[in-house]
Amino acid sequence: MDHLPPRLLFQVLGPLQLTVDGRCVPLRGTRLQTTLGLLLSQPNKAVSDSHLIDGLWPENPPPSAAANLRAYIRSLRQLLGDPQRVARMSRGYLLRAEPHEIDVLHFAELTAQSDHFIEQGDIRRAADLLRQALDKWSGPAYSGLHASGPLRTEAAVLEEQRFRSAHRWVELEIKLGHHAEMIPILLQLIEDFPLREKLRAQLMEALYRADRQAEALEVYRETRALFIESLGIEPGQELRELEQLVLRGGSLAEAEPAEPVVTSPPRNIVPADTADFTGRDKEVALLSEWLTGSPGGTPPIVVVSARGGAGKTTLAVHMANRLRNRFPDGQIYVHLRGAETTHRTMPEVALASMLRALGVPDTRIPENHDERGGMLRAILSDRRVLLIIDDAGDESQVMPLIPGMGGCAMLVTSRRRLTAIPGARLLELEPFTEDQALRFLRHMVGSNRMDADSKASLALTRLCGRHPLALRIAGARLAARPHWSLARMVSRLTDEHRRFDELVHGELDVRANLMVSYRALQPRARLLLMLLGALDAVDLEEWVAVTLLDSSFLEAEDLLDQLVDSHLVNTATTPSGRVRYSLHDLIRIFARERAQQELAPDDLREALQRAFGALLTVTEHAHTLLAGRDHLVVHSNAPRWEVGPEVLDDIVTDPVAWCETELTNISAAVQQTAALGLDELCWDIAVTAAPLLEVRRHLDEWQHMHEIALATVRAAGNPRGEAVILTELGELSLGLHDHRRAVDFLEDAARILTGLQDRHAHALAQLKLAALDRLGGRLDMALRRAQDSVTVLNDLGDLGNQALALRQIGQIHTQLGEHCRAREHFERALSAAEQAGASRLVQQINYRLGELDVECERPQASVPRFEAVLDFCRSIGDRVGMAYAFYGLGRAQAAMGRLQESGQTLALALTHAEDTNERIVEAEIHQYLGKLAHARGRAAEAAGQFHIAGVIFRELGVVPRKDDAFP
Repeated sequence: MDHLPPRLLFQVLGPLQLTVDGRCVPLRGTRLQTTLGLLLSQPNKAVSDSHLIDGLWPENPPPSAAANLRAYIRSLRQLLGDPQRVARMSRGYLLRAEPHEIDVLHFAELTAQSDHFIEQGDIRRAADLLRQALDKWSGPAYSGLHASGPLRTEAAVLEEQRFRSAHRWVELEIKLGHHAEMIPILLQLIEDFPLREKLRAQLMEALYRADRQAEALEVYRETRALFIESLGIEPGQELRELEQLVLRGGSLAEAEPAEPVVTSPPRNIVPADTADFTGRDKEVALLSEWLTGSPGGTPPIVVVSARGGAGKTTLAVHMANRLRNRFPDGQIYVHLRGAETTHRTMPEVALASMLRALGVPDTRIPENHDERGGMLRAILSDRRVLLIIDDAGDESQVMPLIPGMGGCAMLVTSRRRLTAIPGARLLELEPFTEDQALRFLRHMVGSNRMDADSKASLALTRLCGRHPLALRIAGARLAARPHWSLARMVSRLTDEHRRFDELVHGELDVRANLMVSYRALQPRARLLLMLLGALDAVDLEEWVAVTLLDSSFLEAEDLLDQLVDSHLVNTATTPSGRVRYSLHDLIRIFARERAQQELAPDDLREALQRAFGALLTVTEHAHTLLAGRDHLVVHSNAPRWEVGPEVLDDIVTDPVAWCETELTNISAAVQQTAALGLDELCWDIAVTAAPLLEVRRHLDEWQHMHEIALATVRAAGNPRGEAVILTELGELSLGLHDHRRAVDFLEDAARILTGLQDRHAHALAQLKLAALDRLGGRLDMALRRAQDSVTVLNDLGDLGNQALALRQIGQIHTQLGEHCRAREHFERALSAAEQAGASRLVQQINYRLGELDVECERPQASVPRFEAVLDFCRSIGDRVGMAYAFYGLGRAQAAMGRLQESGQTLALALTHAEDTNERIVEAEIHQYLGKLAHARGRAAEAAGQFHIAGVIFRELGVVPRKDDAFP
């Protein structure tokens, strides 16, 4: 088994503490603590040397400050036991950490989850999460390190967050009727925050609800005396009204506080208005009327459509600035890039951008785009915000962004008529009228020149077709050449063959501007630019350039530098310090156009095939690091591009993180290989990436890629590729609990593979069918299929899949109650998985062994197994695996009589299962909670849990295991 990195825990919500593998590690010296604190204050971000030095030495840093800083960093790396944790970035350092490893990030995660449950109306769950969040605190944040200015500021920010969370928690607990329990807590909070009026109001309310009227009034008198003495002011209106209510014995319903909502400052995130905007008076008036009216409470939606260059964006931006006062809560601009279909802004990305603009921190933005849309609608429900949605490609880009009820409005621009948006009004932007065109030109070139030759002025507007972009270019050229007459410009535009050559001014002629830079490049740099443009990749690393060019790394790096220096390629440095290269959309289009015109089709196809072959090689390496040798998939005969082992290890240090970074490019590669008819590469890239996608539940991408690959192999008459893709679609359907579709896919695959006499692929299809049989309660059939698969896989020497088959047999014997046979097969599976280097499968088998230990009344033996599984799943972000690990651990704790601890652990398991839609483990958890309740004589609670479990099992068509059977 691979050596796992140390388990780290950083605590800053109190005195700074570092825990390594469960052991508290002393941090000797204030400056070493301050160095770690400064890095933790910005986790996963580069902290500059200057910021660190300023924080370490607020006044007069010594001459050796930089050297001392490096020494502190070396000490930290040694203490952490993982040199990769603190990475050197450009002029700074970055500390890598997961949210669960830093208490302040976990605090933020729990408060975000609480906000979600408040929105859902689940106050009890929200309050429990806030209590868990507040339990993370053990004192003032960064206690003892406040001599450092940055940490003092950060501590003040965190204290404010703590206060807000405490205030909200108390508010929720009082709503739940726990006012008496809140009194001592409020007294302690008031000691911590003596001048916070909201806490004192809550204490008065809690005392009054507890029939302690005199004490509530005493709180008011003490508060008034304190405020007058300390601040020279009377208490605020809320406290004064509360005192009067208590004096007259009124109902607290009169002073019921409003439901807490997420707030953010007004934002005006739109480009600047065009200084010489003119014309469009009719359109401006119409848009003003449409956007500021809200019939029936629904948000007005207006779609402005026209050809490119007609001034859609200019008009939309002008409207946003013009209507600023009508939308006092802000204007938000989102560019969807719909005209460039390959690189459109996806709705989920646009939603995230809009939520950030409204002040939602990244930690609170949901992963699911439906949830993002729901959050956006919730935040905008009581606001007046104008949304500018620019360059929409179709209705599907716009629909998820539409606000719900309230005073918002949406203005959409598009090159297409978007007629399927419910309730939208359409405005087709026509070319300027003659009068509008003349006024527009007058703004640009001046009245004197226009009046000197009115005939030429009219001719110029006609020759430009009264098209705004053409008029702007002509006007800009005239403004730049005051010695030109309008007649001279008209003369130059009269020749239709030269008209577009003349309609050029600076950056407004994109093609010519790019051509200048392009022609200045060396031939090999031109070639690289063309190939980069031809490849459908959002961004890439230099190894991709190596494969496209069939060159050395040194040459590719030099050529990329030339392109970067020419502003034809952009660069960005990732948090891990890797450089990624990308093309601006316009440059990509230009480069692709040059490639189509200058390169022979066969040469272009060969270069792209090399890049896809290299991507397959790297994806296989990432797959192997995660799943072991050839585990789970069958490969094609597609040509690979050889990548050396050292380079592979450099490219992929963390297989799951690598897949996250390259996900869009992998999907684009499947689509582009399909378009090029490279069917073997297409299906192999898809199936090799599948296990990587499954870890972080990228199931939509999995399905999308495999459906494209399936159509491609069928069109190419490739039965083996078709069968392998069908097998993977069966695996996906199994994971989605769509067992009927899974059976259809897998039986079709098995039929094809039988005809092809492909024993390896057929054995894998049979193994997945065995899993379906087991879930359906057909245990004898499942056992026969799995045993047949083991025999074939053993003959072929496929250790990874052999381990998978042996695990399946162990699960079948477990369901049959044959524990000795189950243990034998699990241990054989574990040995095979370890030999194959299948680290994830090792932990999955460990889970099953732990489960077996619990069922054999050996719960103490199971705990280390479940904890190891949990640590591994956390390290790779596998939330489904974490749900199972928590479930197993909760069962073990219950079996050892630790019922309260078990309840908390099972609640975590249920949260992870629900969040990841892992229905089977969700049902098993409810079933087990029912058994616990039944054993403790809580019949009603047990019946409720059994009912939920039964509904889920029936929906899935799954037969519960014997140990999960209903009593």
